[in-house]
Amino acid sequence: MEKVLKALIYLLLVLVLVVSGFLVLPAYRKYKRTKQEVVDLQAELDRKKEEYLTLQQEVHDLQHNASAIEKVAREQYRLCRDGEVIYIYRE
Repeated sequence: MEKVLKALIYLLLVLVLVVSGFLVLPAYRKYKRTKQEVVDLQAELDRKKEEYLTLQQEVHDLQHNASAIEKVAREQYRLCRDGEVIYIYRE
């Protein structure tokens, strides 16, 4: 009788461990997925901050630096100074 009782207790213990494993496993998977999302979002935030600082510097340069304005005018709008000749080479 005592052996049967011990066997039932061990069986119950194993059953509790298996059931708890099935209950914990989905939560653990969700935790790992959420943790990876946080890492990805942090990396994206860092990229956005870097882009923001670059754009902020560009705006500052355009507001306070005439050569920055000239560079944009030449590159984007193909403008030139009076008397300059622009040669466009095509490959």
